[in-house]
Amino acid sequence: MIAAASPSPALWYLTRGTGAVTLVLLTASVVLGVVEVQRWSTPRVPRFAVATLHRSLSLLVVVLLAGHVATAVLDTFAPIRLMDAVVPFRGAYRPLWLGFGAVALDLLLALVVTSLVRRRLGLTAWRRVHWAAYACWPVAVVHGLGTGSDGARGWMLALTVACVAAVTAAVASRLARGWPGQTAARQTGAVTVVVVLLAGVVWARQGPLAPHWASRSGTPVRLLVAKAPVPVSDRPAPLGLAAGFRGPVTGTVRRGSSRSGTAVVELVLHTQRATIRVRLGGTATDSGGVVMDASAVTVGPRGQAARFRGRVSNLAGNTVEALVASTGGAVLHVGLGLQLAGDQASGNVVATPGQPG
Repeated sequence: MIAAASPSPALWYLTRGTGAVTLVLLTASVVLGVVEVQRWSTPRVPRFAVATLHRSLSLLVVVLLAGHVATAVLDTFAPIRLMDAVVPFRGAYRPLWLGFGAVALDLLLALVVTSLVRRRLGLTAWRRVHWAAYACWPVAVVHGLGTGSDGARGWMLALTVACVAAVTAAVASRLARGWPGQTAARQTGAVTVVVVLLAGVVWARQGPLAPHWASRSGTPVRLLVAKAPVPVSDRPAPLGLAAGFRGPVTGTVRRGSSRSGTAVVELVLHTQRATIRVRLGGTATDSGGVVMDASAVTVGPRGQAARFRGRVSNLAGNTVEALVASTGGAVLHVGLGLQLAGDQASGNVVATPGQPG
């Protein structure tokens, strides 16, 4: 019997909510900092009040970010450790995009620590760290789009666009009014802003907003399998099986041994479109399974010869991950989440096109 972890609804919504609110407050803090707080002061709103608002927003961002990290770590659905939130690009869940979140957190922590020792550090050094900390905002935006489950949803996309527009307007205002004697620097800044915006739009359209981002972003196969829909339209895709497929599987399990005495487990699984055969060889276990030493996997259209051949890349309980390739060079990453009952097997499959390795 396969057991897949389920997300806690409370932690799930808290993680999403704190992430979205943190982005909004971080945007407000960055906008205040970029346009310089003294420019916003009026006789009714003195400079110290605006500066206090800027500091308060920054501290609130840190508090909410701590909550965001805590709920993400406590929710056992995605394999996110506390270390993954601090040390970039080492996690098992979307490592690159989660890593950007860790970078943003580290930059904010650097700002907080240097602010606490500002008098000993000196104004010049503190100011350099302070400006470097503004890099956490674009990094946080990339993290939110790349890792967040709601990045492509209308409301979250609108929120992200609004935050980007606010910071862009603040930077444009600063470039238009600041540094009057440095025309070349201002023009370079303006060109940089335009290039970064265009690059961001292209990346978002081809990345988080494009189909199959969950599998392409580094989501573990066991989570993709757990999310695979049971009702599925299994009509052939224009590129056949090479384009990938997903859905429920049913089949049989045969246990035996080879001539050399090695324990063998063979699974023959079917979807409406494909037949998947998995052969595992190794040392038998008391539960009827096998400690895998060798494997072979084939995938082909149902009722036809196998088109893809490969091996198991990871075996954990009743979750099987395999990498198979066709003679033409097409590659499929296959993930199976199975439930075994005697000689019968059922579950879900997710097969996504990819590159070898």
